[in-house]
Amino acid sequence: MNILITGGLGNLGLWITKLFLEKGFNVSVLGRTERIVIKHDSYTFIKVDITDKTALFCKINRYYDICIHTASINEHFSIDYDINSLLINSLGTDNLCESLLKNGVGNFIYLSTFHVYGASEGKVTEDTLINPVSNYGLTHFFAEKYIEKHHKVSNLNYCILRLTNSYGCPKDINTDKWYLVLNDLCRQAFENKKIILLGNGGNLRDFIWMGDVCKIIHKITLHKDSLNDIYNLSSSMTYSVKDLAKFVQREYFLKYHKTIEIEYNIEDKNVYLPISVSNQKIKEIFNFSINDNIGNEASDIFVLLESVS
Repeated sequence: MNILITGGLGNLGLWITKLFLEKGFNVSVLGRTERIVIKHDSYTFIKVDITDKTALFCKINRYYDICIHTASINEHFSIDYDINSLLINSLGTDNLCESLLKNGVGNFIYLSTFHVYGASEGKVTEDTLINPVSNYGLTHFFAEKYIEKHHKVSNLNYCILRLTNSYGCPKDINTDKWYLVLNDLCRQAFENKKIILLGNGGNLRDFIWMGDVCKIIHKITLHKDSLNDIYNLSSSMTYSVKDLAKFVQREYFLKYHKTIEIEYNIEDKNVYLPISVSNQKIKEIFNFSINDNIGNEASDIFVLLESVS
């Protein structure tokens, strides 16, 4: 089976790429830069920018059984993010669909985000009102609409996964995602021997292990029928940032036999209400279990940091 993975050298993308190579698939990764060289007989890198429609049409010149689309920009703090998020997340997805349909594609799996809901409390299901409050959520919602357009016009088979907060040890030390919460907490602990939270640590999030994300995506690629629907991809387990900091604190002690301090912003008086992102809809199709690997992944991040210290 031939699989195309956009953003396959990114933080989550690299987990997905390595899984499918291990499973014996022929994997092509599409990206702007080949910042990581993978040597494997079943691996090909395609260098192209998905915002360049002409180049994309030239580079995608064959049929793929599956396209797993993970490429997006979520660095909201960067210059011109409002423009780049629209070009990459939204229009880039439209370009990709058109390019794939030129030669045909069996199934298109899109990693969207639960941020399309804009929800910060309550129970979130696929029927929850769409109300994005950030360009990240808004541009992913636009991307979903482009995919649905191509389904209606050109019979594109698709599966949209609204992913919550995925975590896992980076597969490459040079990842640009050290700002992600678990990565950041571990690096603070390792480098500063202290964790400093910008807030009171009470904000709640659904965290799902990247290994589970990969497992579910793999199940989708083997599913005999096209889904043509939208699903939340979550763990349905909610942790506060304070909880994660304590996980990291514990793993640091277990590994180095030293206690580190967690410093909270006592000026932050915000009260955060519970939030739950339901994964029941996708569980009704695929039988899978969710793993809590926060401690193990924190330990692996320490090992990764040790490798370059």
